[in-house]
Amino acid sequence: MDQAYRMAAEALDLAITSRLTEGQQLPPAAGFQGIKPEENCLIVLISFDMLTYKKKNRSHSVKKTLSIPQWLNEEAMELGINFSQVLQEALLSKIQPK
Repeated sequence: MDQAYRMAAEALDLAITSRLTEGQQLPPAAGFQGIKPEENCLIVLISFDMLTYKKKNRSHSVKKTLSIPQWLNEEAMELGINFSQVLQEALLSKIQPK
């Protein structure tokens, strides 16, 4: 049963990301109240977390160009601050659910 659930979750992941990659709209979420399972069958909810999926499968780096005041650059450089790390942490704090 665990393997079947993992395979269903992976299929859902692939279906969702494939549609998004192709620019298609995702269908609206639907309840399971109208679904009648066949005899000896179960209804199982499969969850999907887009942020977790992207972290796992799309974590290659991309180059970004940004501008900051010169004085801020000098102060940060003196302190040995890793600009990429600070930007990643700030962006994650903005997009992660509170």
